[in-house]
Amino acid sequence: MRRLLVIGGSLAGAFGAIVWFLLLISTSADTAIFERHYPVLIGMNILIALALLGLVGWQLRLLWLEHRAQIFGSRLKLRLMAMFGLMAVFPGALVYGVSVQFVTRSIESWFDVRVEKALEAGLDLGRTSLDSLLADLSTKGKNMALELSSVPENGRRTALIRLREQNSVQTASLFSAGGQLLASANADLSDLMPRLPSPAQLKQARSARQLSWVDSDGKKMILRVLVPVSGFGVFEEPRILQLTQLVPEALGANAEAVQAVYRDYQELQLARTGLTRIYALTLTLTLLVALFGAFALAFIMARRLSAPLSILAEGTRAVAQGDFSPRQAVYSRDELGILTQSFNRMTAQLEEARLETERHRAEVESARAYLESILANLSAGVLVFDRQFFLRTVNEGALNILGDNFEGLIGEEIQKWPRQSVLGQFIAEHFAMLEDTEWQGQLELDCPNGMPQILLLRGSRLPETSGGGDVVVFDDMTRIVAAQRSAAWGEVARRLAHEIKNPLTPIQLSAERLQHKLADKLTNSDADMLKRGTQTIINQVRAMKHMVDDFRDYARLPA
Repeated sequence: MRRLLVIGGSLAGAFGAIVWFLLLISTSADTAIFERHYPVLIGMNILIALALLGLVGWQLRLLWLEHRAQIFGSRLKLRLMAMFGLMAVFPGALVYGVSVQFVTRSIESWFDVRVEKALEAGLDLGRTSLDSLLADLSTKGKNMALELSSVPENGRRTALIRLREQNSVQTASLFSAGGQLLASANADLSDLMPRLPSPAQLKQARSARQLSWVDSDGKKMILRVLVPVSGFGVFEEPRILQLTQLVPEALGANAEAVQAVYRDYQELQLARTGLTRIYALTLTLTLLVALFGAFALAFIMARRLSAPLSILAEGTRAVAQGDFSPRQAVYSRDELGILTQSFNRMTAQLEEARLETERHRAEVESARAYLESILANLSAGVLVFDRQFFLRTVNEGALNILGDNFEGLIGEEIQKWPRQSVLGQFIAEHFAMLEDTEWQGQLELDCPNGMPQILLLRGSRLPETSGGGDVVVFDDMTRIVAAQRSAAWGEVARRLAHEIKNPLTPIQLSAERLQHKLADKLTNSDADMLKRGTQTIINQVRAMKHMVDDFRDYARLPA
């Protein structure tokens, strides 16, 4: 209820002040009306000022009581109100002081006799300059008409273009007596169609043998001259030559400015009585309304801004400390109320997303650990390389098959292996010649006991979504029969794919549902964070699925 009273009082005061201000402006244009209703206007001025002053005083009292009670947000309200108020006080006082001095000391100088004579002299100077330009253009028109009269009909267009360039005019156009355009030459290629003269102007040009005037297209002043052109034949219809020339921009602007100022000066002279009092009263009322209205609106804005901002500030500190519990919402129809409610929804969704992400991360880590444990117990050898072909991972099976602990080879380029140069060269050559996604080959290594060791190797490119690189899986074919080894490895691969894909598929589906469900409900930054987390889960799951498929395929012996 109190808030409604404050808002209603402020709106009523602002409306009354606006109506009063408009009334003052309208009466300032009529001195007689102003002098007749001067006491009424003064009384209304005092009532509006007192009403606004009372409203501001009541608002300050409420703010002081909240500050004494140490209500949370009261200092923010006081600071906002002071800031908004001072933003109106200092500029208003400065403008008021300068304006009063200007009105008091300078208004009489507007009506100085020397000013009026200067304005009249300026008008005469502008007219003289325009008349001189018109006379010069008329002379050019007569000379051009004289030359055109001796030019055959079929050569007048060429002659018109030449004469326009020689006399440096804007446009030169030739019309029939009825106003039909016969030929035209224009310095501005973007404006090919000249302005047509009226029938009355053509008639006056034929009767007076010349017509010149100053025209305007709304933006620029244009000099126009009409001159008759006689023909060769006795019965040939006379032609009318029209010349146009743009008035120099500076001259035209100055002439129009002087004319406008002179017209305003004459109007001000008629309303000279009471101007000083009207302007001083208008300035005083404007200052009072601006100051009191600014303080009243500052109080309202401070109350509206402080409550939601205080809640948001408290909630932000809690979120920074990891507390995503909802805050007290401000139920209002404006953006601040919606912002606090959205903040609560965001914190709830962040809490849910954090728990969901942690659960999925734990599932992925468990699946990864399970896969690594399987790789560690595989009898086949596995070598994983990065994009630069540096050895990144070696499993226990590779150490057992090759009889090498790979010490000093982790992180080294494959071509620079000192102890396994034959194996490294074989793998590098097959990857260099790789045209498909995978390759398969057989290699014989010399052993210290003199027996050759036969290795079956299969290589494949890892997908870019999982970081890229290459993987090589190999097995010792000298210990078991090829058929038995192929069958055993196929069974292991199928079981491996079955055991690993069981937890990976629901993990991927859950991550995709989480992204689909929460993407439109979060802010841009939180949505990006959620997208990166879920995309990481999906990519890792796909990479592990691809690795499982690779292991299943590597178990197949070449035909």
